[in-house]
Amino acid sequence: MADLPSMNLDFSKSATVWKFLHDKSFVRGLMGPVGSGKSYGCAAEIMLKAVQQKPSPRDGIRYSRFVIVRNTYPELRTTTIKTWGELFPEDVWGPMRWQPPITHHLKLPTRDNAPGIDCEVIFMALSTPQDVRKLLSLELTGAWVNEARELPKAVIDGLTHRVGRYPTKSDGGASWYGIIMDTNPPDADHWWHELAEKNKIAGRFPWTFFRQPGGVLEVPSKDLPENPEANGFVFSGAKWWMVNPSAENKTHLPDGYYEQMLGGKNADWIRCYAEGKYTFVQEGRPVWPEYDDEMMSAEVTYDPQYPLQIGVDFGLTPAAIFGQRTSGGAWKVLDELVTFDMGLERFGQELLGKIAASFDKAEVQIWGDPAGNKRDEIYEVTAFDHLKSIGFRAQPTDSNAFNVRREAAAAPMNRLVGGKPGLIVNKKCLRLRKSLSGGYFFKRVSMGAGQDRFKDAPVKNEHSHCGDAFGYLMLGGGEQRRLRRGSYGNSFAGGQTYSANTDFEIF
Repeated sequence: MADLPSMNLDFSKSATVWKFLHDKSFVRGLMGPVGSGKSYGCAAEIMLKAVQQKPSPRDGIRYSRFVIVRNTYPELRTTTIKTWGELFPEDVWGPMRWQPPITHHLKLPTRDNAPGIDCEVIFMALSTPQDVRKLLSLELTGAWVNEARELPKAVIDGLTHRVGRYPTKSDGGASWYGIIMDTNPPDADHWWHELAEKNKIAGRFPWTFFRQPGGVLEVPSKDLPENPEANGFVFSGAKWWMVNPSAENKTHLPDGYYEQMLGGKNADWIRCYAEGKYTFVQEGRPVWPEYDDEMMSAEVTYDPQYPLQIGVDFGLTPAAIFGQRTSGGAWKVLDELVTFDMGLERFGQELLGKIAASFDKAEVQIWGDPAGNKRDEIYEVTAFDHLKSIGFRAQPTDSNAFNVRREAAAAPMNRLVGGKPGLIVNKKCLRLRKSLSGGYFFKRVSMGAGQDRFKDAPVKNEHSHCGDAFGYLMLGGGEQRRLRRGSYGNSFAGGQTYSANTDFEIF
């Protein structure tokens, strides 16, 4: 590297980045918290591979071409290109071409018998599977996917057959080719988690994933010293945190970087961006801010001594949540059935199959939206009639008012039973956990002058259906009766009951 302009590319004190840079896998992924040096490591890797490319037999130049991908051009300009420019400034390496596709062509002449470098770096925004067609004409050495969690896997798949095609054989062919990726942690049903933790790709062209230590660690209250704040501990998101002594890249961060970052953040935000854990980070205001996935998810099993209760949300994307109310008013959610574009008849068969496979001989009670009592215009039967015709005990809840469902579902989250949360959701219920963690949310509406409010009705999206099914489960399973009695909370004190004609009546 002596012939290159002066750069600090020493990653030896960042153990994970060091391993990442020395790995030879076809696809490499690097996941960690913000500030951990991921992006700098990937940017440096492009130059390292450019320098290691064997010289062309024609003219002794090391030729290479890379694409750097982000989800949008604004993100590309404000984050990715900014990082690139700090390592490879235009006044040293030559000007960027800012017309799309944005390109930085780095050239160093041959000197003192050292081969020259001709490295072309193309910046592209690719956010959908349809964007893959933009790659079809590219002949690349390699690719860097920045913040990979924001991109569909189809983009990465598309890149796999564009790399290794430059330089041509007449210029010696590619000495190395492959794909590098970096990201903040996605949630647990993302393709990154699937490939990194479950279905790993091995063989001649493996995909290898590296995980950096978190910038902070959550500290249980029992492990705190007296006067924790005076001892460097930070309280935020209803949790205590400390800076992780194993965090990488701390020497290049401002003093107090992680401590100041935590202020005003919720626990899931901190777990994702500062602790570096797989976590869903919600938009807007969650329907159930009471839910804490860290505390309220675990491995749970069916107990035949208690009835199996199922909450169902009807419509074109029907969903069912399977649960049991156990002793002391504790709830455990056992399973979920979330479908898309499925009619009632097929959904009923899916329900039967799920129960036969996992809950054989269970005493089953189904609860659903009272709107399911409306007759179908074609089949002239209600949803409940159909479920009864195939052998289910099915009935509507007393109300479909949104706030009634929200409060009924929140009630077990707000109580302890035997020293444990009143609600435990099976870890395998990924869609419900995401819904409860904020996938089902109230959209933020800007009022100007820095003022925000939230819409009265939550957003209907892929997470809302299992959230509604969960609400019907809690409502039908007895939580509304507890609320009427004023046993928990004061939202419905005085024993008042409410009903609504629409799904989202807010009062």
